[in-house]
Amino acid sequence: AVMTMCSLLHTKVYTHLRRAIAIGSCCALALAEKRRAIAIGAEAPAADMPSLSALWATAIDGMIEVPGCEALTSPDGVLYLAPAAIAEEAAKPPYSFVWPRIFSKSVIFSLTAYNPQGMETPVGLNRRANLELEEDIKSLFNQRAPPRAWWHSFGFNIEEGWREDGFSVAFGAEERMFARKAMLQLAYKYRQAAIYVYRTEDGVLLREVVWCDASKQKTHGAAPEQMVVLTSPPASTLAAKYVSD
Repeated sequence: AVMTMCSLLHTKVYTHLRRAIAIGSCCALALAEKRRAIAIGAEAPAADMPSLSALWATAIDGMIEVPGCEALTSPDGVLYLAPAAIAEEAAKPPYSFVWPRIFSKSVIFSLTAYNPQGMETPVGLNRRANLELEEDIKSLFNQRAPPRAWWHSFGFNIEEGWREDGFSVAFGAEERMFARKAMLQLAYKYRQAAIYVYRTEDGVLLREVVWCDASKQKTHGAAPEQMVVLTSPPASTLAAKYVSD
């Protein structure tokens, strides 16, 4: 009986030990992967800032299922916004336009967690970072001045073969200063170089690139650009609502 009890005790201890080793191994792998993700952003040199400025200035935005904008979206629910300077005839008039309330009464910020500091990052790490950013955005609704709405969005540049998925967050215009600070803090957390800020002025939609680094804003910041609605999706796989790996 004593030997049987010892045998059972030995088996139980061995089982717990194996379980502890397995848990420890999983934690170690997760920590190693996280450190690798940090290293990708921390060790790589930042992308060329003037090149990023040019890329973003000519990028088209796709906003998915924007509240109150159904009349302006594509059949699959994407609102395409392009700089008026590069938009072709397939666009709404680039001048005075009656924008839905989510645009006319709000300030809208677009940001992502993809490709920190403009450096190419593996798709899996980008998507994982975006999931974390999404949770951070949702937590904003518990703050003093919560957003009015948020939705998925993406930016793309067909000539450069570039696309990044992300989010857009709308705040009341009266909360623009608080919202700008909160959005820049999020962008900084995910090591982003800049964000987009949308606002309307005399019926015109303007998009501004706002750098997270104040010194870069002085050096690379440009005047807000006028944006127009594309009446049909651009002919590119980059313009798809969702893209696969």
